[in-house]
Amino acid sequence: MKTKIALVAGVTGIVGRGIAQFLSSLPDWQVIGCARRLPVQSLVPLPYPVLAIDLTDEEKTRSTLSGMKFLTHIFYCGRADYQPGLKEPIDTNLLMLKNLIQAVEPLALGLQHVHIVQGSKVYGSDLGPYETPALESHPRVNPTNWYYEQEDWLRERSAQSHWNWSASRPHGVCDAQIDSIRGLARVLAIYASICRLQGLPLSFPGNVEGFHSLYQCVELPLLSRAMAWISTEPSCQNEVFNVTNGDSMRWVNIWPKVAQFFDMPVGEVRPTLLTQWAKDKAPLWSQLVREHQLIPTLFEKTAVWSYGDFNFSRPYDILSSTIKLRQSGFHDCIDTPTMILDHLAHFRSQRLIP
Repeated sequence: MKTKIALVAGVTGIVGRGIAQFLSSLPDWQVIGCARRLPVQSLVPLPYPVLAIDLTDEEKTRSTLSGMKFLTHIFYCGRADYQPGLKEPIDTNLLMLKNLIQAVEPLALGLQHVHIVQGSKVYGSDLGPYETPALESHPRVNPTNWYYEQEDWLRERSAQSHWNWSASRPHGVCDAQIDSIRGLARVLAIYASICRLQGLPLSFPGNVEGFHSLYQCVELPLLSRAMAWISTEPSCQNEVFNVTNGDSMRWVNIWPKVAQFFDMPVGEVRPTLLTQWAKDKAPLWSQLVREHQLIPTLFEKTAVWSYGDFNFSRPYDILSSTIKLRQSGFHDCIDTPTMILDHLAHFRSQRLIP
């Protein structure tokens, strides 16, 4: 019997899809997804229905969600459209959350919990060096951050309602699924494969500081399990939690292992803007696909190069403490270097890379 019914907003994004798939695998959860656009049809049907909703449209949001009276949980993984490198719209992100909650709240009298996904930008990780390891109790550093606006609104709304709320703060989400193109292992896989074809060593495309700084990731299945735990564990109600693999790494230490995986010599640190580097690589990618009988994939759909540029060249530590989450009773952890190599091996086994 399904005792918990979840609405996952932003279900076509990496985090939304992860939590929807995880909850759907559990016997006591029913999942309904929603997104701006319906997911591309797959040979394997999704284990949950998906509603097409533009959450910026209040009236259409209300009408589309008019049947949500049995909801018990909301996982809000939505995000307004934005251009990489530009500031994300605060008002639009807040409006989308408001429209969804205000549409569902009067109907779902059994609503128990609303969970939102934030990130280490809460601590100013995108602005420059910040206090590490970052704690959930650290003061806010940037007054114009849409995460703050959503959290403050939820705090106030929840205090006047019958449901509780929580937030997770992941960093560097990694997913091994072939159609997830936003991730550092994915960037590494395509970048290294092309460099190897060119007969080049595996040079680090970021800067020297980024090569030696501490960095953290979280694998999508671990994040999904943590989100479910936070949203159902009584001690986690109305709290925020950092979520990572539980360790940290330096690229300088893992880079030789990545080079060995691709049977390449280790190169030097060679600062390279990957978004520029990728502009003329489509013919080389087509050659790799043809010669190694890889999955036919358009080069522009292989990786998000701006994500690599952003993460490889930050000249300071990226580090969040997960002590609060562990003290709540969630103890899952993963060795990040092993995870990256496992993802590369999976890409190879699925014929994404040679």
